[in-house]
This record gives sequence, C-alpha cells and structure tokens, in this order.
Amino acid sequence: MNSVDDMTEEDLGFAKNVYEQVLGEDKYTFIEGVENPFSCTMLIKGPNDYTIAQTKEAIRDGLRAIKNTIEDKCVVPGAGSFEIACSEHLMQYSRTQVSGKVKLGVNAFSDALLVVPRTLAQNSGFDAQDTLLKV
Repeated sequence: MNSVDDMTEEDLGFAKNVYEQVLGEDKYTFIEGVENPFSCTMLIKGPNDYTIAQTKEAIRDGLRAIKNTIEDKCVVPGAGSFEIACSEHLMQYSRTQVSGKVKLGVNAFSDALLVVPRTLAQNSGFDAQDTLLKV
C-alpha cells in the first residue's frame, strides 16, 4: 500500500490497546489484545521511494532469517562471535608460539578483529569495552 489514504477498515486488524512507551532512549509501540495474533500490519513511511525500499528489504531479510531459524531448528553464531574467538586464539598463540616482530603483528591482527564486535556493541547501545570484557 503506497498511502494511508488508500487504506480501508478491512485492511487493518483489531487491537484492544495500542500505546507507545519510551524504554531507555528508544520508543516502542506495543499492541495488545489482538483478535488474530498470527498476523500484523506494518506501515512503512519514509522521505522517498529509495528509503522505503531499503526499509522493506531490511524487514523482509529479518523475517526470512527468523523463518529459516524456526525451520532449521538451529542458529549459527554471529554478531562478532567468530572474530572474538579468533582474536582469543591468536592472543594465546602469540604468547606461546611466536616472538619479536611477528608477535607484534599477530597481536595487531588480533586487536583488529575486535573492531567488528566492538562496533556491533556500540551500535546496539552497549558500552563496547564492558561488552567485550563480559564476552
């Protein structure tokens, strides 16, 4: 649907209670008391067609990932988990197997790998250093 003006009552679902709540710095919309909890309507708004298309693709990708997880009944670790494990392995390797300039290079590469999980933590609103220490 391209416009709210084109909507009819039949296009929408029913909810007893719809409210917006601020949690932390983010606003969330809660929809409660729906008659058919297996469906929803999403209104995508944006300043231009490109932004709307990008948002639509992101939603479609996310829903596909959820569908695949449910169907496959498994999850592949992501969110920087490989980079953290590889960095830890390289640190252990540099302590016992190498010395001199090679050790400095291995340590530099190990630190560089942590850019991915650090950035993901920051973008998610977490303190990057605290998150990496916990992991």
